[in-house]
Amino acid sequence: MIDTLRQLYPIALMCRVLDVSESGFHAWNTRSPCKHEWENTRSETEILAAHQRTRETYSAKRLALGLRCSKNANLR
Repeated sequence: MIDTLRQLYPIALMCRVLDVSESGFHAWNTRSPCKHEWENTRSETEILAAHQRTRETYSAKRLALGLRCSKNANLR
């Protein structure tokens, strides 16, 4: 939220209002994404690609089933 609104409000003000230290915000902002974030990004990319491959006609349930099956096939 702070990163999104930094053009409108000073970082120091937003940190004070949200009870976050400025140094903590800057440390978080420069840190590389954790494994969970990388996996989420990868999953989102796979879902969007599958959605486009099916010409955007599959439901979310059918896409999830297809992705789950393809992941299981890759594990064998």
